[in-house]
Amino acid sequence: MNESMETASDQQTIPAVLEGIASFKVKFDASDSSHNKTLFGNGRMQVKVQVLVCGVDANGNVVHIPTDVMESIELIHYNTGKTLRDGWTASSEQGRYTVEAPGSFKNANVDDEESEDDSVHPQVRTFWVSSAVAGTTQVAARLLLNGVKVLSNGTTLSSVHDSSVTLEAKTPVTYAGELFRWYQTRRGNEHYGNRIFNYYLGLYPHGQQIKLVDWVVDGVEGVDHLFAGGNKLNEPKTNYMKVFLARPETKSMFVSLPAKGDPVAYAFLPDAPSWNDESYHVRVNDRDGELTVMQALSEYSITTQERSKYGGNLHFTAIDEHGTEHKLAIRVNFYERNLYLERG
Repeated sequence: MNESMETASDQQTIPAVLEGIASFKVKFDASDSSHNKTLFGNGRMQVKVQVLVCGVDANGNVVHIPTDVMESIELIHYNTGKTLRDGWTASSEQGRYTVEAPGSFKNANVDDEESEDDSVHPQVRTFWVSSAVAGTTQVAARLLLNGVKVLSNGTTLSSVHDSSVTLEAKTPVTYAGELFRWYQTRRGNEHYGNRIFNYYLGLYPHGQQIKLVDWVVDGVEGVDHLFAGGNKLNEPKTNYMKVFLARPETKSMFVSLPAKGDPVAYAFLPDAPSWNDESYHVRVNDRDGELTVMQALSEYSITTQERSKYGGNLHFTAIDEHGTEHKLAIRVNFYERNLYLERG
């Protein structure tokens, strides 16, 4: 190989050096032309915001942007140049509440120059933005290149980039109690003296469903919550009870009830004791967007267990599909064998 060929080979192996940022854009999505979106300011709901960057070398040729430069990208408030604050946060992790709030709109006008720039296949970094307060902010981006901060809010002296999106965080909506739907259905086919009911909780303001997707109870995490019940209750047609608030991801539950009691004991003893039991498979969370409370009752009691009675009022928070909290309570009436929904 002659000297000229070796020189050419060496030049080909020299990696291109990133010298500048040719394109620095903030969008809701690489293919989305809208500039405004709405979310609820509940600290949970998120909107996807993407930063699209194209780098060039000293000759203006497009080059790959190193990982450290991409990782230096942060979202900022357009007007101040400061990282998101005052209730606004950006995360690299997507949460479960990313449905847009009603009232979001898109700007259908696409700038031809912008569309042409994006055809260069920029590198993308994705964020998920939420707000814990109501208000509006304009979101831009910032990165660090060779020790110099480059901003997309039109203030960088060396290379001016002006790109942003606007987010409006609305005050979370609270609803009157009558807009929550609370009703029961019986499982059916239980053994004599046993009764199993599912109570369903839904939210239907103005006839339109807002799905309930989760619940929170202080001190309870990741399990179906047994919050009321007892044994040897001596209530009308009820000596044994269990009431569960089912986790949203639970699709079926098993419950055992005392059954087949001694006819004499049932007739003459208020506890109606029994040494037998029946097990049941109960479907729960089978109504889309509604939470399930399962109540299991028996006219018999478990002979080998002590007399007990626990629960009464359960205070909990239902969370809707937008991440908004609703403070509610379930009151257990042991005498009526019924569950009532109330404000928390």
